[in-house]
Amino acid sequence: MKSGLLVLGTLFSVASVLLSMPLFAQENIRVLTKTLPSSSAHKECFALNENQIIRYWYRADALIDFNIQYVEGSKTIMEMRRERQALGSGGFTPKVARDYCMVWTNAFNKPVLFRVELARLAR
Repeated sequence: MKSGLLVLGTLFSVASVLLSMPLFAQENIRVLTKTLPSSSAHKECFALNENQIIRYWYRADALIDFNIQYVEGSKTIMEMRRERQALGSGGFTPKVARDYCMVWTNAFNKPVLFRVELARLAR
């Protein structure tokens, strides 16, 4: 009888932890496949606060540039820049809550197919 109560207590503890964890909402996950025409860019923008992190993964058929940026007044500020990559992944945690944009740029003379997966998570 005592072991049954211990198991039941453990199950309630695990359930309470799971219920307190943030769940993925559909709007917090974005997956897209896109063809970037030559000399063009694709931008994904979102609001982030200092308690969130965005995880990203991308793969392209050719080398592309990638950056994370925001606009302050009339200036575009680059938080991160990666040049000439066909594959990239990582996480970005902002220091200040604001709108950020991830930008993938095709600087070449032919179209490039790329796939992006983004997940906005609580820290």
